[in-house]
Amino acid sequence: MRMSGQRIVARLRERTYAATLRQEVEFVERGEGDALSRLSVDSSIVGESITQNLSDGLRSVVMSFAGLGAMLYISSHLTILMLAIVPPISLGAVFYGRYLKKLSNKTQEALGDMSKVAQEALAALRTVQSFNAAPHEENKFSERVERVLTLARREAIASGIFFGSTGWSGNVALLALLGYGGSLVSHGQISVGELTSLLMYTVYVGSGLQMLTSFFTSIMRGIGAGTRIFELLDRSPAIQPGVATRRGAEWNVLEDFDLEVNVGENVAIVGKSGGGKSSIHSLLLRYYNPVRGKVTYDGQDIREFTPESWRNIIGVVPQDPVLFTGTIASNIAYGNENFRREQIEAAAREANCEFVWGLPDGFDTQTINPSVGRLSLSGGQRQRLAIARALLKKPAILALDEATSSLDASAERRVNDAIDKILRSHHTTCLFVAHRLSTIARAERIVVLEDGRITETGTYRELVQRENSRFRTLMATQLNATVEDQRPEIVIPNVSTQRGDEHI
Repeated sequence: MRMSGQRIVARLRERTYAATLRQEVEFVERGEGDALSRLSVDSSIVGESITQNLSDGLRSVVMSFAGLGAMLYISSHLTILMLAIVPPISLGAVFYGRYLKKLSNKTQEALGDMSKVAQEALAALRTVQSFNAAPHEENKFSERVERVLTLARREAIASGIFFGSTGWSGNVALLALLGYGGSLVSHGQISVGELTSLLMYTVYVGSGLQMLTSFFTSIMRGIGAGTRIFELLDRSPAIQPGVATRRGAEWNVLEDFDLEVNVGENVAIVGKSGGGKSSIHSLLLRYYNPVRGKVTYDGQDIREFTPESWRNIIGVVPQDPVLFTGTIASNIAYGNENFRREQIEAAAREANCEFVWGLPDGFDTQTINPSVGRLSLSGGQRQRLAIARALLKKPAILALDEATSSLDASAERRVNDAIDKILRSHHTTCLFVAHRLSTIARAERIVVLEDGRITETGTYRELVQRENSRFRTLMATQLNATVEDQRPEIVIPNVSTQRGDEHI
């Protein structure tokens, strides 16, 4: 039973994780999936309920029926008297089980919420500490812990009432049997040995019934936890893997948006924050489906492709790329481990990842190694690894989302050099969101996006020379803001020059 339970738990965890990965991005990012809690706590409760507790339940059933049969054989009259307490106990068990099922579901949700708060704070520990927000996070976590404690208190009170009442009724029944059975012995209707045997079997049956009620409550707890798991397993994602679908989202970010990009062309999308730039990439990658209108590729609606086949032709370079546990090579080949080493090295060379050859073990260097962890590799190095990861797919479309916005000048130059190689080839259609002027100027065409609408489009030279240009105003605003933010306070001492009385 234990081995069966472990296999069941393993399958539940695998299927729950797979179901989470199939959900649309928004569902997981909002935290509604609560996958970590379901993977660990909920699945363990379900596994425990259907393994160890199930074996205890089967044993209690055998004990109860065997003892009851022996009691009926000795004295059916006294046995029927004893069974009078069973209906009230059974009725109480039904109500208690239903209450426990609902309570268990709420408890697991509260535990999941508590885990999310802790995970969020620990993942952003540097931010928490830099803002001295530890007391605030402690209060948030304490509130969640208090919620879990409140639900646990309810379960403890209900459990105490139920098991206390069943235990009390069982003892009262035993005393009643002893008293009434003693009168029957005094009248010679049964012998002392029969009464003693009857009492022993009664204790045996009572023990079995107690185990049975514990089994029942455990099953109810398991059902409560299992409900959360099967909700996720049965949930149909808005964008289903392997299925072409036209179902859209529920809100508008882009309005009257119309953009055509030619094969091999590179287009930069610029605009203020919140204008919808990143939403274009989200629609392109089918993280969301459009409510109205459509995204087409060579005249065909991309919703007619499966998400996997469509995303397979797109290379993505996010603003803050993620390195996964493994080697540098496995990170570049992420998503497809069948690439040969020479292909991986060629992609790294094309993305200007020359630093990899200087690492302790080259492409076999482990990213979990403290010397090469995410916090040790510079932003520019991680960006170039992300570009190599995207280029390895030989994508038809390359989507870059502010790939140089957080880099210093030196790192930006190396990343832009890698981008230049891609743009000069004209083999890949590039669509990139950018803020940096050095990146924007590389585009063949620039699209200005404001409040979800395209307000201006043209080449860099055209937009700069155009009167009342929205692009020029936008760039001037950003440049002025950058100059103001980065303007140093310069103190020049009074230093004599070689020309006598002149001073600087």
